[in-house]
Amino acid sequence: MPRYSYRARNYEGKVVSGEISANDKKRAKNLLANKNLRPIKIAILNENSKTGTNKGGRGFIYRDREGKIQIQLGGESLPTTKELALFTKQFSLMIENGIPMLQALQLLKEQQKKVAFSEIIANSADSIEQGTSLSDALEQYPNVFDQLYVAMTRAGEASGKLDVILRQLVKYIEKTAKLKAQIKSAMAYPSIIVFVSITVIVVLLVFVVPSFAQQFADSGNELPGVTQFVLDASDAIVENWYLGVAGFIGFLFGFKYWYGTDKGRLFFDTYILKAPIIGDVMSKIAIGRFCSTMSTMLGSGVSILDALDICAASSGNRKIEEFVLQVKEEISRGDNFSDPLQDSELFPKMVSSMVAVGESTGTLDETLAKVTDIYEDEVDNSIAAMMSMIEPLLIVVIGGIVGFILIAMYLPIFDMANNVGG
Repeated sequence: MPRYSYRARNYEGKVVSGEISANDKKRAKNLLANKNLRPIKIAILNENSKTGTNKGGRGFIYRDREGKIQIQLGGESLPTTKELALFTKQFSLMIENGIPMLQALQLLKEQQKKVAFSEIIANSADSIEQGTSLSDALEQYPNVFDQLYVAMTRAGEASGKLDVILRQLVKYIEKTAKLKAQIKSAMAYPSIIVFVSITVIVVLLVFVVPSFAQQFADSGNELPGVTQFVLDASDAIVENWYLGVAGFIGFLFGFKYWYGTDKGRLFFDTYILKAPIIGDVMSKIAIGRFCSTMSTMLGSGVSILDALDICAASSGNRKIEEFVLQVKEEISRGDNFSDPLQDSELFPKMVSSMVAVGESTGTLDETLAKVTDIYEDEVDNSIAAMMSMIEPLLIVVIGGIVGFILIAMYLPIFDMANNVGG
């Protein structure tokens, strides 16, 4: 979605500035009007530019608040999950102890090691000083403060319990970091094993098999079919390695393009939840993330429809996103939250039953928090089970391929030995 920079007057007549996401300039004006801001100037930002800000991050070259030129890679300018959690925790403690918001932000700005994150905090403080709310100031940097962060901050401002909401945010951020680590753990080990396996097979075909080929050629004997097959595969790789590399790179780019389409991503995200072995892990991670997000937002006073909107946007899986939006639509028509969950194949009966209990007792946020705790343990157990299944399976497959190559190479030698012995 395009981003626009703006200068506008608030209800007090003060000039404020910032950035806003909108489909077009007209929509940007409407969004500003909804915030009681009267636009003075609206200009689209060039997101492909290598200078200036980009959704909360910096480009390669930019000027700091003192006008000095800074050079920094965009990805490195964004705070890590751990740094964001620490910032939020310190901010909540300062607010809880009565430190004024602007003073707290100034103190936190000085503590940041990353220049760009410090700049973001300082710019947010400037916006607040000019009359913008904290949530609206943070909303200008969606790559740092996502929709959930902004929505919960807005709920904390409305309820007067900003410090409490920020503490809940810290817990959510830490749980999110744990889920991300679990996803990486689930994907890293198989990926490493497959990479090492392919490397070993390629080394055998490129360096080991050709040494046998010369010996077989000197003997002049007819080779077994499997041996000839392996020699032909080796020749193809050695003589046309550049085609293999080009094909692999083409596959990566092709997959990235295909996954970027709506149909491609929906197909992949649907299949990954049903895939053998890894599908169970990914499904449990998705359910845990959904329950954690809903619990945190409902406990912070965010409406269930707004919470579902944010859950859909932050799900990371198109199949889950479509389902969450369907749940929102059914709830808006008057259905219970548990009804669509009971009819879905994505959610186990245990989850829908506990949600139904939470609805009937008025403790839906607490119930979802309990489900989250259950699924944290489930994910750990599923990853351990997956590892115990994948390791022997990959060893058998890799050992079979390597063994096939070695047997194919030694068959002619055995034949020659038999002929000499006869």
